[in-house]
Amino acid sequence: MPGLGASLPILIAATLMLLPAMARAAASAQPITPTNMSVAGNESADFSVQFLDAQGRPAAGETVQFANDACGWFPNGAALYGTTTDANGIASARFTALNQGITCWLVASDGAQAQFNVLTYVAAGAYLDARWPSRILPGVPFDVTAAAMSAQYPLYEADITASIVPGAGSASLAPSSVNSGQDGKARLTVTPDSSAGDFALRLQFRDHVQDFPVKIAAEPWQDLWWAGFGENGWGMSVVQHGDVLFSVIYAYDSRGKPTWYVMPGGSWNASHKVFSGPLYRPHGTPFSSYDASSLVVNGAVGEASLDFSDASNVALSYTIDGVSGRKAIQRQDFGPPDDASTIQAGDMWWGGPSQNGWGIAVLQQYRSLFAVWFTYDAAGEPTWYVMPSGSWSDSRTWQGRLYSTTSSAWLGRAYDSSLLHSTDVGPFRLRFSGDTATFDYTVEGSAGTLALQRQPF
Repeated sequence: MPGLGASLPILIAATLMLLPAMARAAASAQPITPTNMSVAGNESADFSVQFLDAQGRPAAGETVQFANDACGWFPNGAALYGTTTDANGIASARFTALNQGITCWLVASDGAQAQFNVLTYVAAGAYLDARWPSRILPGVPFDVTAAAMSAQYPLYEADITASIVPGAGSASLAPSSVNSGQDGKARLTVTPDSSAGDFALRLQFRDHVQDFPVKIAAEPWQDLWWAGFGENGWGMSVVQHGDVLFSVIYAYDSRGKPTWYVMPGGSWNASHKVFSGPLYRPHGTPFSSYDASSLVVNGAVGEASLDFSDASNVALSYTIDGVSGRKAIQRQDFGPPDDASTIQAGDMWWGGPSQNGWGIAVLQQYRSLFAVWFTYDAAGEPTWYVMPSGSWSDSRTWQGRLYSTTSSAWLGRAYDSSLLHSTDVGPFRLRFSGDTATFDYTVEGSAGTLALQRQPF
């Protein structure tokens, strides 16, 4: 093979020329600049990467190429730019964005490479967005997710300032300056004043300022309240109309059977923090053949007060049949935060004056309902059935399972939640139509239908 001797030195020389470059090429690249970035058109940002050799040492003096896919330019006015790492293995390039709303890749390479996701945007077209739970209560903190936006895209690493614009009410917030970070979402917490009254959340990004009205719940105290998991099994519904509360305690008698005490009204103290009223324990006829003419209310069996000094935690004080007690209760979370239902079903429902004596308390959190039917058993004694969950079969129909419970005696002794026992007694269906509804139920094989309406009080 006559040509081999002549070509071999050239091949070796070429190989030797390649080896130093391969030895010097970095083994890894670590972005110093955040990998998601937003840069306004005709504005600049520095992108830095540290390159390391195979032993994890800074790769100094390496030639690095920065490139972007036509969304801006480097100091040389082009989409490609070469530079050299410093003694710490760091290479940097200043990138200037085109005035357009696109995302692109910016890559720094030296054997290893680092890649940046860059959103270029038109500064004049940026706007602000804010999201929070639909159910806002006086004195109860809530989280806000804010974003600076370009079209449908959130801007990364955007500095947003926040403040409260008082209206009939006000609030505090923390922090007042937030950064949207790597997911484009800035998070802050707003704490409304304990009194009702709306206000606005003001957000600013660059020269864009936007106010977001915050509406406090019209019935801030309406909810399902309980003493927590340590006393699981009993609770209290509070339904609010204007300044009046209609409350029912769902508890257990000395035999552990379900019973209830109703506080259909009352009054506030001078500071409007404590609502007090008389408690009643009526007797009636079985729900399967209810006769309102046989309802026996008699006088009050006691009284109760609800101290709302803390909007999330309430002190329930009571005297029933001469026995006094005090319970620390809190809102029972049963509805995961999501979009509110188009139907506002939370209210006290009953069968009208001709069915006076029983009712169904429907509590609503977002799209979820928790209902309690307080009525009478076969002996005419107060009893109740709980509907703790369900699902919407259509936009107006909520359905699930009915349960009866037995548990620890409640009055005059420490409650023992280990004695709680629940029994699935059958299905239910609530069909809402404005201010009326239909309640279909099956209890232990006996089916029935009740026409409901919102109870005025």
